[in-house]
Amino acid sequence: MRSRTPARLATLPALLAPMATVAKSLLALVLLSLLALAPAPLAPAIAAEPGGAAAAPAAPEAAAAAAADETAAAPDDAPEDRYVGGPVDEEERKRFAPVPWRIGEYFQFSIDWNGLNGGSSLMQVQNLHTVDGRRCYRIVTKAESNSFVSRFYKVRDRAESSVDAESLYSRRFVKRLREGGYKKDVDVRFDQEARKAVYSNGKEFEVARGVHDVLSAFYYVRTRPLVAGTTIAVPTHDNEKSYEMEVQVLRREKVEVPAGKFSCVVVEPKLKSEGIFKSKGSMQVWLTDDDRRLPVMVKSAVPVGSISVRLTDYRLAFEGKP
Repeated sequence: MRSRTPARLATLPALLAPMATVAKSLLALVLLSLLALAPAPLAPAIAAEPGGAAAAPAAPEAAAAAAADETAAAPDDAPEDRYVGGPVDEEERKRFAPVPWRIGEYFQFSIDWNGLNGGSSLMQVQNLHTVDGRRCYRIVTKAESNSFVSRFYKVRDRAESSVDAESLYSRRFVKRLREGGYKKDVDVRFDQEARKAVYSNGKEFEVARGVHDVLSAFYYVRTRPLVAGTTIAVPTHDNEKSYEMEVQVLRREKVEVPAGKFSCVVVEPKLKSEGIFKSKGSMQVWLTDDDRRLPVMVKSAVPVGSISVRLTDYRLAFEGKP
């Protein structure tokens, strides 16, 4: 006997697009790797339909299309951006800004809507590379719907931020959105000296000094003192618009997620980016209340119900790395 799909699943197509927006930037998210570069792909959170029926193999045409999407989602470095030098020497490292992360830091999250799991997301400090001659942390994110939800609305989103290792400002931001039949590719370089955002399509916009993309903004907030009752202002540019993101530090509390129990500080970014936050604007982020500032949980209101992003696994660095 075929299992009956719960009635609430009928609303998933309309809700999973904003869910993906939450996950892919954790701060925009988040204030969520082009994981073609990561050690391993995410496993689907749900591998079978309710009732235990295994998902049918994808048709060759669908598999080919999916492979094409995955390829399109991974932007290549320009020749001048490929880092081919040796290890970072002590003199260069002295110029790096103090940060709570290390190369190989990795977070994996579950994405749930009203208690129903819809997919997974991850964030990782992949490596060091160069952008316009500047040494940068390559920070990558990915969000994807699980195999069951993908039958209704397939999401395969990737984003990458190149964060200047000395200033912590953004030098490049790339995102590849694949949400149902919707596709969007963005590649923007930030000329911090000229205060311009230069898009791959030729468009240019003036930006504030020390501007961030939505992903680098999150990592920047992790480096700041988080005192309850204070507000952090972060100049941000996203989707051809510039604005000052405000991050309010709300309170401290203990939470439990699949990855464990954590003492956290709760912050609320006021986003002005595209997506659900434009109308709802309600999102809170739980970061560990220590020097590492690990992202533990995100909760956001959506037009129907709420979305939670919870930490399921993490690694502080590649094995063997200091």
